[in-house]
Order: sequence, then C-alpha cells, then structure tokens
Amino acid sequence: MTNALPSFQRYQQAFCAHLRDPMCKPQPEGVPTERMAVYKEIVFNNLFESVSACFPVAQKVLGKRAWLKLTKTFLREHSASSPLFREIPEEFLEFLATQADLPPYLVNLCHYEWVELQVMFMSATVDANDEPYKIDTTGDLLTRQAVFTPAMQLLSYDYAVQKIAPRHIPKEKCSTHLLVYRNTDDIVKFIELNAVTYKLIELLQQEAMTSEHALTMIASELKHPQPEIIIQFGLEMLEQLRSQGVILGIKIFTYDHQSPSICN
Repeated sequence: MTNALPSFQRYQQAFCAHLRDPMCKPQPEGVPTERMAVYKEIVFNNLFESVSACFPVAQKVLGKRAWLKLTKTFLREHSASSPLFREIPEEFLEFLATQADLPPYLVNLCHYEWVELQVMFMSATVDANDEPYKIDTTGDLLTRQAVFTPAMQLLSYDYAVQKIAPRHIPKEKCSTHLLVYRNTDDIVKFIELNAVTYKLIELLQQEAMTSEHALTMIASELKHPQPEIIIQFGLEMLEQLRSQGVILGIKIFTYDHQSPSICN
C-alpha cells in the first residue's frame, strides 16, 4: 500500500517516522545528519515544553528521567487528532489513558492540571437558549434558580489530587470533589467541596429546579431528621459561591408572573 503512494508522500512518511522514533526508524536518504538533528530537536523540544508547561506537578512527581521517557513515548506512539499546540495537553491525556504502567493517581493528577487550561479558554457568556431570562445578581438563591458562571468545571477524583506533591505521594484512594472556575479577573481558582455541596451544584446544573427543591431532595436522600439544617447549610454555601463569583445570580424569567412554580 505504501509503495502505491507518490514518492514525495513516501518521503514525508519516512521523514515523520524518523522524527517520532529516531531509534527505530531510519533517517530518509538525502537529508544531512546535522540538519535532521535540528528538526528532531525542534519537534521534540516544542512538544516537551507544551506538555511540561501544562503538567508541572506531574513532571516533578515522576521525576525528570521518567517524564522525559513518557514524553518520548507520547511522541512515538500517539496519533494526534489536532494540529493545534493548545490542544496537545488534551492529546496527552488521551495518551495517558492507554498506558498501563503509570502510577495509579497520575491520570487524575494530569486531568486536574489540564482543567486549569480548559477553564482559562471557556466562554464566560451565559447561554439563555432555553427560556429567555435575565440575571438578578442579588436575588433569593433559595427560592429561585441559580445561574452559574459558564467558565467552571465540577471535578470528582479517586485521589486528593490537590495535595499531591513530590513529598506527598498518595498511597491509597481518597474520594475528592473540586470546583474550578475563572473569576471576573480572569484568574482560575480551585475550591475543595464536600459531598453534599458537590451534589447540590450537580443537581442545580443538571435540573431546572430551585435550590430549596434540590436541598430538600438531598436531605431526603440522607434521611436527615432535620431537613432545615441541610437547607440552611446549603444556602450558606451558595451565598459563599456567589461572593466568589461562581454563582452570578438567579434567573428572572420573562413569564415569571405566570409561573407559580418559580415564584413561590
């Protein structure tokens, strides 16, 4: 099949194959060794810098030698679907999911580090393509639907990724819930959540319901003898999220005067 290609395409394939795997793939004929060395250095260094800049903690935890080896394997084995340098870290995550001999926490850690880049480029414009509404920044969070900033992600991991460091390697799993968002100053922030707050935010993002409704559901699931305690706790957390810029306000629908379920 390869021989059926035009000669210039066969040359391109051989050239790229050597760049990706110089130890096993022969250098194409007609290319000076010194020039080929420059190409190899440029390609690998650009890839290495792009990956390393997004995953600084993972790099330190693995160590320089192991990280270098992992990056070389990525260049050699992974077939990227995007030519954009900005998307190389996401391609690296896909590659990590195929590797069986990595520390068990590494994929979680790298995803945690990559999310910062993802949230940095998320749109902060609220999409109101369901029912038309306005945002009241000071309205009642309990009896209305909360509006969250679009530039955020809810995260759930098997390891406490925010605590991982060269001197703090996890020895066992620890269910961890986090929220990452970009504030009004375009700074990415991370917030550690307990299970109840995580569930509350998840419900409010997935379902069109008031915070009171969601908290009542959570109290029922927990079989809490005093649901009002859960409701009060949840409301305090929501107010805190509003002060941090995670919650922009509440929805004011154009048909509120006709919708008792929203206005009661």
